[in-house]
Amino acid sequence: MPPKLSILLPTYRSDLNALSRIAEACSWAEPDIEVLVRDNSGNPDKRRKILGFRRDNCAIIGVDPCEPRENYAELLRLAKGEFVFCLGDDDMYFSRAVATLPGVIAGVVGKPDVVGVTGSYLIESSKGSGVVGYADIDANDVSRRVAGYLAHTAANVMMYSPMRRAVVERVFGFIAAMPCSLSFHDQIGCLLYLLSGRFARLPKLLYGYDFGPWETLHSAQERDVGFYKAGGLDPAINKLHWFLCGFEGAILIRNSDMVPDYPPPVRQAMADQWFSAMFKRFLVNPRLAFDSPLTAQADALCAKLRNSQGRLSFVDMLSDICHFIALFSEPQAQAYLRFWGAALAPRKAAAARA
Repeated sequence: MPPKLSILLPTYRSDLNALSRIAEACSWAEPDIEVLVRDNSGNPDKRRKILGFRRDNCAIIGVDPCEPRENYAELLRLAKGEFVFCLGDDDMYFSRAVATLPGVIAGVVGKPDVVGVTGSYLIESSKGSGVVGYADIDANDVSRRVAGYLAHTAANVMMYSPMRRAVVERVFGFIAAMPCSLSFHDQIGCLLYLLSGRFARLPKLLYGYDFGPWETLHSAQERDVGFYKAGGLDPAINKLHWFLCGFEGAILIRNSDMVPDYPPPVRQAMADQWFSAMFKRFLVNPRLAFDSPLTAQADALCAKLRNSQGRLSFVDMLSDICHFIALFSEPQAQAYLRFWGAALAPRKAAAARA
């Protein structure tokens, strides 16, 4: 029989801390838990050491250096478990929680409305530690799930949860098809999971997340800009970060056919709630342009959007975003317009028919 759970560990780091986490994850392998480790560090010494961790139901895969998305995608392709649980090689794990997961999964695998398992999360920073959780993401009411997620103000750790593999594959494929890979797409992915179903709750510490380079405003935004540059975008678009997250998420809530067909008023209320929360972040969180030559143009657009108080139509928002992207890349602007213009259309047509 296939395993109930696949542990996915894409790893690049080669220090002793990373090696200890790989060894710990490999120790969980059993018939109900397969462990898949994919090392893209290109470090021969690390490769030799971790190959010694192999055991039954545990695979160690060494590959040439590649992008993080590819490393994860290949692990997901190999996974056989009904649920998958992706780990970071610089975080903390809780073996007692993992040991309980096959039993929890056995209890929910026949419930298609359950898309994942949540618990409590330990968050570490240089200033202290804290234990957090998400309110109401186990609720049957989708509006409560989205509200509970938006009320969470700590790190976005929901993605470090065991989730139904078929749902993860669908969401990952959708995000991979987007015209740009942006650092807030972890938030968009979590939104799509919440729209797809509820989470079962585990009364244990499930995962430990270390802020690391995401801890300070400047270093976190340096990482964000790394995503933008890798996608061929100018760093000045970092100033639109939370506006873009609000725009993309609200459109998906209203129009996506990837999720259950909620009534239009429910969809609209959740879209308003999502956009309002992200627009508030856009208003109050300063964003950097990192000496981009388009800083003045980005500031002008941000001022226009702030003055609108979020009352622009989605068509106008899309137009403003694409005109800004066209300042540095006409092909990127056209790709963004095609993708999100198409996303705007389906439910508008359905509403007209109704």
